Amino acid sequence: MNKPAPAKQVRLRLVHIDFWSAVRNSFVVALSLSVLLLIFNLLTWLLLTVLGVVDIVNNTISQIIGVDFLGLTDLMSFPSMIVFTLLTALVNIICGTALGALGSIAFNYIARITGGLRVAFTND
Repeated sequence: MNKPAPAKQVRLRLVHIDFWSAVRNSFVVALSLSVLLLIFNLLTWLLLTVLGVVDIVNNTISQIIGVDFLGLTDLMSFPSMIVFTLLTALVNIICGTALGALGSIAFNYIARITGGLRVAFTND
């Protein structure tokens, strides 16, 4: 009978994060979140349109104001929703990538001062 070897624990110190790796990874994460945002907004718009929520809110506002108010219907049209979602996704990609890059730079400077982050690994 072979006994399994005991798990060996190795303690390492993380002292540097590669800038371009952080930029690439943060870009991929921001891009995937932007695609999810696009799908979520599209499905929400479809649901609100099919249920007639936009028309109900528009009619309620028209009754309160006393004039025919079509601003919400124009604002919630499919082309304006897609343009707004794409602009939001673009800003999300740019800001997410920039935050990942700045985070790696900040970690590298802090790691120089503090000596890095101590990480323990085990071999299963």
